Amino acid sequence: MEFKNTENEIKTPDSNYLLDKSECQIKESKVSRILIFTTITISLGCSIPTGYNTGVVNAPALVMKQWCNETIVNRYGVHFTPTQLDGLWSILVSIFLLGGIAGGIAGGKLADILGRKGTLKLIYLIYLVSGVLFISCKTLAMVELFFIARLLSGLSAGLTMTTVPMYLLELSPSDKKGIFGVMFTVGLNFGLLFSQLLGLESILGSESLWPFLFSFYASLVLLVFPTLSFIPESPKYLYTIRNERSKALSELSRLRGKPISDVSWELEDLFASPEVWTLKRILLEPASFKALIITCTLMLGQQLSGINVVFYYSTEILIKSGLSVYWAQYANLGAGSVGFIVTVMSALFIDRFGRKSLLLFSVTVSVVMLSAILTSIVVLTHNSITWVSYLLIIFIFGYVLFYGFGLGPIPFFIGSELTDVGPRPIIMSAMAVSNWTGNFLVGLTFPFINNMIKEYSFSPFVMFTILLIVFIWKVVPETKISSSGLRSNNV
Repeated sequence: MEFKNTENEIKTPDSNYLLDKSECQIKESKVSRILIFTTITISLGCSIPTGYNTGVVNAPALVMKQWCNETIVNRYGVHFTPTQLDGLWSILVSIFLLGGIAGGIAGGKLADILGRKGTLKLIYLIYLVSGVLFISCKTLAMVELFFIARLLSGLSAGLTMTTVPMYLLELSPSDKKGIFGVMFTVGLNFGLLFSQLLGLESILGSESLWPFLFSFYASLVLLVFPTLSFIPESPKYLYTIRNERSKALSELSRLRGKPISDVSWELEDLFASPEVWTLKRILLEPASFKALIITCTLMLGQQLSGINVVFYYSTEILIKSGLSVYWAQYANLGAGSVGFIVTVMSALFIDRFGRKSLLLFSVTVSVVMLSAILTSIVVLTHNSITWVSYLLIIFIFGYVLFYGFGLGPIPFFIGSELTDVGPRPIIMSAMAVSNWTGNFLVGLTFPFINNMIKEYSFSPFVMFTILLIVFIWKVVPETKISSSGLRSNNV
C-alpha cells in the first residue's frame, strides 16, 4: 500500500491499516520535561522492579535453598532430600511467572477500568507489599511469606508489562514512539543487571543480607510513589475510553508544552465511543486479529529464542565449559551489561529504521550466534579446549548484543503501534500473557531438555528462531516513520 504526502493533502489509510489514523499526521515535536519526568518515574517504579525481580533469584540460589531447608526443618521438623529441595526452589522461582500470567490477563481490563494512572498506583502498592514480605520472611522464619511475595511481585510485573508500554506509547509524540517504546525495555534490562550486581555474595547475596537483596526494589517504588500526583493521564484514554475531550486536550497540552490549539490535531481523528471491545470482537475483525497474532507471536518468539536461558543458565554453562565460578559470575554480569547498553543504544536509532527491518536483522544474527553457542558447547563437551571457552563467552555476548537491537525491545511496544486505543488494552494483555507463558514454558522445560539432549539443548532455540524469521518476513508489516511524517506500511 502506498502513501503520498503533498503540501495540502494527507491520504487516509484504508480499512486494513492497523495504526491510529491520528498517527498519520505527524508534526515536528519536542520532548517536554513532564514527559521525561514521567518516563523516568515509571521506569523507577515499574520497569526496573520488574526486571529486578526477574533476575534476582539467580545469584543467591544456593543460599536461598539452604535457608528454605533450615526453616522447614526448624518449623515443621520435615527433612527434604536434595531433589525435593530443588523442586521447592523451582516452585518459589516459577510462581513469579504464574503471577505474571495472572497480571497480564487482568492488566488490560484494569487499565480501562482504573485508568492508566490508577493501574500504575495499584502496581506500586503491590510491589510495596511484596517488598515488606520479602524483608520479613527471614525474621519470621516463614517460607510461605517468600512464596506470597514472589507471587505478588509477579502479579505486579504482569500488570506492568501490560500497562507501561501502552501508557508510554500513548503519551509520546508520534515521531518519538520508538524511543519511548524502548524505554520500557531499558528499564527491564537495567533492573536485571542491577539484580545481578547486588546479588554477588560480596554485596547483598550473602546468607545474612539476602532479605535486603530481594526487597531492595521497594525502596525505588517508595521513592517515586508520591510522583503519581504529578504525572499525566493518557490523553487518548481520556478521550476515547472516558469521552472527556476537554480533559484530554488539557493533558495533551501539558505533555507537549503547547497551547491546546496547537495540539488538538493529535486527537481529531480519534472517536470517543461507548462501544466495548472484547476478545471476540478482536478475533472477528481482520485488522485487529492480525495485530493480535503479530504481537503474540513476536512475544512468544522472543521467549523461545532462549534469551532467558542464556541469562539464567549462562553461569552454569560457563562453569561446565571450564571457567571458574568467579569468572563465570562476572561473565554473566558482563552479558547483562551488554544487554543494557545495547538497549540504550537502540533508543537512539530505532525510529530511523523500520521495525520489520530491525527485527529481521536482529533475529537473523541471533540465529547465527545461537548456532555458534550450540557448536561451542558441543565441542567443549567432547574436548577440553581453553580458547573455545573464551569463544563461547564472545558468542553469548554477541547473542545478547544483537538480540537487543530488535527482538528485545520491539515486541513490547509493536502491539500498541498496530492498534487503535479501543482494542489496545486487550492486545497488550495478550502480549503480556504470551511473554509470561513463554518464559514459564522455557523455564519449566529447559532442565528436562538439557537432561535429555545435553550439549544439544540449544538446538530447539535455533529452530524456533529460524521459524520466527519466516514469520517476520511473511507476516509482520513495516511501521517505519518516514521523513515525510507518514508510516509506510505494506499490509
